[in-house]
Amino acid sequence: MALLAIPFYMLAANILGKGGVTSRLIRFAETLVGHFPGGLGICAVLSCLFFAAITGSTAATVVAVGGIIYPALLKSGYGEQFALGLVTCSALLGMIIPPSNAMIIYGTISNVSIGALFMSGVGSGLVFVTAYSAWCIRYAKKNHVPLMPRATFFEIIQACRKAGWALGFPIVILGGIYTGIFTPTESSAVAVAYAIVVTVLVYKELSVHDLWDICCETGLVSARILIMVAAATLFSWLLTVENITSQLIDPIAAYHFPTWIILLFNNIIMLVAGMFMDVFSNILIFCPLMSPLIHGAGVSDLHFGIIASVTADIGNITPPFGLNLFIASGAFGQSYINVVRAVLPWLCIAILCLEIITYIPELSLWLPRQLYPGLH
Repeated sequence: MALLAIPFYMLAANILGKGGVTSRLIRFAETLVGHFPGGLGICAVLSCLFFAAITGSTAATVVAVGGIIYPALLKSGYGEQFALGLVTCSALLGMIIPPSNAMIIYGTISNVSIGALFMSGVGSGLVFVTAYSAWCIRYAKKNHVPLMPRATFFEIIQACRKAGWALGFPIVILGGIYTGIFTPTESSAVAVAYAIVVTVLVYKELSVHDLWDICCETGLVSARILIMVAAATLFSWLLTVENITSQLIDPIAAYHFPTWIILLFNNIIMLVAGMFMDVFSNILIFCPLMSPLIHGAGVSDLHFGIIASVTADIGNITPPFGLNLFIASGAFGQSYINVVRAVLPWLCIAILCLEIITYIPELSLWLPRQLYPGLH
C-alpha cells in the first residue's frame, strides 16, 4: 500500500511546481536571508528546502527552483560554475526532507515506519542546509559578492503572507500524519487535494485543462518508476531464494569488522552503485543485500534507512549517470561536462554530510525517538 504514495506525491510535486508556488517561496527566503553574505546562495538552499518539504522530488526541485534562482544568482555576481553547482546539488534535499519517495521505498521493503523515516530526514536535511549555507558564505566573502538590501519587516510579512499557503503544506501533511488523522499513504492523496486547491482556487495559476496535462505527464513517469520497482523487487527476491545474499555477505561477516568499517563499506558500495543506477534501484537492490551485514553490526533499521536514502540520493549528482546532471544540463543550457565540473565541490560537501549523518546518528534519530518512544 505504501507504494501508492509515490504517484500521488509526484502528482502533487508537478502541480505545485507549475502552479506559482516556487516564486513565492523564493521571495520569502530572500527576505529572510538575502542581506547576509552569500544571502542569495543561502536563499537558493532554503528555497530548495521549502520546495523539497512540499514535493519530495529532486528533479522537480532542479527545474522549478533552479529556473528562477539560477539567472538571479548570475545577475547578482555569483560565478556560473558556483551557481550551477549550487542549484543542481541543493535539489538533493528533495529526497531527504520529508516527504521522500526514497524513504517510502525503503520503508516498504524493510517494514520500517515511514513516519519515523520522514522525521529522521529532518535532522539529515538540516546537516546539508548548514554545510551548503556555510560554503555560500565562504564563497561570497572570498569573491566579494555584493550584499542584497535588507528587507523591511513589512516586506517579510508580505512575502510570508503570499507564501503562506505553500508553507502550510508540510504542516498539514506532517501534522496529519503525526496526529493520527491520516496515514503516510493517505497523506499523499491529501497532498494532491491541497495542491489543487492552492494552485487552482487560491493562486489561480492553473486551469482544469492544465491539471489534465499534468496528470498525464505524472502517470507516464510514475509507471516507469513502479515498473522499475517491480523488477528490482523480483531481483531482490531471487537473490534471497538462490541464497546469493548469504554467499556474498557471510565471508565479510566472518571477519567481524568493527561497525564503522561496515558502515563505510556500505556507503562506498551504494555510492559506486549510484554512479550507474537510479535512487530506487539502488535502494531496492542493495539494502536487502546489505541488511544482514548491517544488523550484525548492531545498526538499527531506522539509522540504516536514512543512511541508505541519503547515499542513494547523492547518486543523483554523481557522474556518469546522475539524474540531476542531465536535468540541469537541459534546464540551464549547459554542456554535461560543465555541469559535472560545477557539482564536484558540492559533491565533496555532500559526501562529508553523509559521513556526519552516518557516524553521528543522533543528528537524524533524535527527533523520531521523541515522536516514537519505542524506537531504538
